[in-house]
Amino acid sequence: MSEQHGNVQDVREFWNVEPCGTQFVQGAHDRRDFFQKFREHRYRTLWFIPTLIPFGSGAGKDVLEIGCGNGADGACFAQQGARYTGVDLTQAAVDATREHFGYLGLPGSFQIENAEKLSFDDQSFDLVYSYGVLHHTPNPQRAFDEVHRVLKPGGRAIIMLYHKSSFNYYVRILGLMRLCLLLKIASRVGRWRSDREQHSGKRRLDIRGNQNSSLWDAHYSIFLERGWEYLRAENFVHHCTDGPECPIAFVYTRRTAGQAFNRFRNVEFRVAHLPLQQHVGSWVPMWLERQLAKRIGWTLLIYADK
Repeated sequence: MSEQHGNVQDVREFWNVEPCGTQFVQGAHDRRDFFQKFREHRYRTLWFIPTLIPFGSGAGKDVLEIGCGNGADGACFAQQGARYTGVDLTQAAVDATREHFGYLGLPGSFQIENAEKLSFDDQSFDLVYSYGVLHHTPNPQRAFDEVHRVLKPGGRAIIMLYHKSSFNYYVRILGLMRLCLLLKIASRVGRWRSDREQHSGKRRLDIRGNQNSSLWDAHYSIFLERGWEYLRAENFVHHCTDGPECPIAFVYTRRTAGQAFNRFRNVEFRVAHLPLQQHVGSWVPMWLERQLAKRIGWTLLIYADK
């Protein structure tokens, strides 16, 4: 049985703590330095983005980015001559993107929007871009339909969703992460009731990613609240992508993504992101990482025309 996942307000509260990826930048001297370090980190660890995202294709066109985060990808579009509009569900991301553009001297428009109910007129944009965002909304299909609605005829959508047919989903999340949580649960056998009373009401929306030292305490706390249903694949995945308290994170195969984008034409897919060198070691040949990533990577990029 699948549990009831969060609503838009839950999503807003989680992501409004800080824009996505902020936790990866440490030791910045000031905000200008932060944004520079953020760009360097993003395109060093996600090195495939500049090769798979045609930022130059937005030159002289109206480009909408849904989920602008810290504004790095939006800046790439604007630097290539796009008439850029960045929207996000959270004030934190809109403010960060506006600030980022200001430091770079780039023009752009920035506003709060709900991806499931965009305020723009029909056929407003030549290109709609969204990287790692729309799988975090309660009803992604509504967001996909909105992308189609605001695109001009002949316009293009470039959307990144989490890839279900991946090493990260089957091995890391459903295998290793569930095993670690089961070991944590087993270590507290006989103390679940007292732990439940102690943990009640103490979770906070401040854990990002899966490296925090409190990670397994947070997962265990949610288990105490929701029971064994929490470990079911369709429930557990939501809490293993961007932090245990992330309310929503759907995953897609090529087939299910194709069904979701069936109103579009010329739908194509690219798969990337299996950071073996980053997590295993530099001895792993880059050619091997790239070849495996094309098949079992965590990033499913969808290119679709209206």
